[in-house]
Amino acid sequence: MYKNFIFDLYGTLVDIRTNEYETGVWEKLSETLNFYGVYYNVDELREAYFSSCELQITLGKKKYQYPEVDVVEVFRHIFENKNKKTSKPLATHIAQQFRAFSTQHIRLFDGVTDVLKDLRRAGKKLYILSNAQACFTKPELSKLGLRKYFNGVMYSSDEGCAKPDGMFFSRLTEKYGLNRKDCIYIGNDPVTDVDGARNAKIDCLWLKTDDSDDQPRFAPKYTVPNGDITEVPKLLLKK
Repeated sequence: MYKNFIFDLYGTLVDIRTNEYETGVWEKLSETLNFYGVYYNVDELREAYFSSCELQITLGKKKYQYPEVDVVEVFRHIFENKNKKTSKPLATHIAQQFRAFSTQHIRLFDGVTDVLKDLRRAGKKLYILSNAQACFTKPELSKLGLRKYFNGVMYSSDEGCAKPDGMFFSRLTEKYGLNRKDCIYIGNDPVTDVDGARNAKIDCLWLKTDDSDDQPRFAPKYTVPNGDITEVPKLLLKK
């Protein structure tokens, strides 16, 4: 019987749609930066952002197979490119403004709260391991009322690496002292979640959602064909 339930976040618990490529997002961000004496036109700002992301990925590959970007550092670079110094709190604030501008909708999938309550009542410990930016996700977890259900959360932006890197999973099990045999990972992505859990030698339950067009390289321990998260307690609490 599994003691520790480790969840993916976006696409598994949270339904979110963002568009970082929409011109209007960059227009708003450019206007925001103007208040701090940082002047970019829309195309220049967009190019500076994605170039900084690419640079972080390139540097990260020297250490990790699947490196992750830290958007707070990206926005610090955006200031520095214009010879403006900035603090981490200000860079974080600008990053969060970017997230607000680019988010089209965010909500919990139906049944998520009930599933988490059922697992907690059964004495299970719950964790989140997410390819996510901490500065985006921490406030979103609070807004959605999720944080209180979890014993621990780990963000790829804090660790410098991302799923499907087995090292990312290992960081969580080591930090919280978890035995991998007592853990199951639950996610919707066939590569980052299913194959990632296999890389870390952790059992996986695949929520095969509409977004899951690809097939995992490795077969998951369990599959929910319709992606319905309410099936999780039915399948796993009896195990």
